[in-house]
Amino acid sequence: MVPLSIFPLLLTQFGLAAPELGVVAAMWNITSVIGSPAVGHLSNRFRRNSALLVAGLLMMAVGVIGTGWSVTAGPLQSSLSLGLYPALVLFAAVGGLGSAVCHPIGGTVLSQAYPPSKTGKALGLNGAAGSLGRALYPSIVVIIITTLNLPYGVIALGLLGLIPAALIGLFPLDTRGKTPGASGSIESLHRENESADVAPLDRFAIINVLVLTTIAMIRGTFGQGVVAFLSVFIVEVQLYSFSFGVGVIMMIAIVLGVPGQIVFGQFSDRHRIASLAVITAGQSLAIIFYLYTLSNPIVAVACLAMFGLFTYSSYPVFLSAVSDSVPSRFLSLSNAIVWGVGLLGGNSIGPLVVGLAVGTDL
Repeated sequence: MVPLSIFPLLLTQFGLAAPELGVVAAMWNITSVIGSPAVGHLSNRFRRNSALLVAGLLMMAVGVIGTGWSVTAGPLQSSLSLGLYPALVLFAAVGGLGSAVCHPIGGTVLSQAYPPSKTGKALGLNGAAGSLGRALYPSIVVIIITTLNLPYGVIALGLLGLIPAALIGLFPLDTRGKTPGASGSIESLHRENESADVAPLDRFAIINVLVLTTIAMIRGTFGQGVVAFLSVFIVEVQLYSFSFGVGVIMMIAIVLGVPGQIVFGQFSDRHRIASLAVITAGQSLAIIFYLYTLSNPIVAVACLAMFGLFTYSSYPVFLSAVSDSVPSRFLSLSNAIVWGVGLLGGNSIGPLVVGLAVGTDL
């Protein structure tokens, strides 16, 4: 969100073109998609999840700090012989690669720490905290950058990323097996995990991962494509002011991801397939109803809120489904494929696909 927040300044003060900024924004997703399977493989092979999370957070911090450092231009050019645009692309690539770690590895840690009957709830609480941050960070980013000025505000935001890295380094999160649940003792669960660790990835599990990845990519393409053009639609078609349309309405959609992840996380513990069907169908139906209720602003905003609810509640549903589908030694890689390749891949191509579909109609 940091590079996106300073795009207006990069356009007006530093003379970068919109296509160049698009490449910078895309680079975060591209390197995250590419890096996710590698991160999952490393996690499955070495089982050093805390170390991987620390490394990922450090790379994200370097990406943000480097973005701020790039804007200073002089020191960066003299030390790395890079101009502003190549430097922004470089640090976006570093930050995106670091962001490839958080969801797959975090999902693995929680899935291994809790029994299947509580995995969705744990992932939902974790995802809700992320949704709260997503709702707050546009305002936080602008406040910090405005207060400290452009280069120093961005660097300060990057330094904040060192705090969770230090906490995870001091309090490792690695788990060796699920905690005991109603299904059996801790010893039996350990035996189950040990047998799962030597089991191959069978055809049924591979099909499950491919199906979940496909659904995640379709959802990501549709959801991110709609979000990318939603502000334009609100201003150009519904004729709302820019501040109201982008600020209030989109915040309503994002905020509902906080309770949504908790609700759907708990629901997925009881009905994995049904929860996946509900959030997928609900995402599409909410936009369809929104387009047919534009004449009633209250109902239209409510439909957008439901769209945000279903769109931003997928984390606990997908990763709890993955934890049910594969042996434990393939969990991180499977999470990385479903979330990193599927959802983030869809997010990367979503604006392009929807932009081509819309054409000049807006």
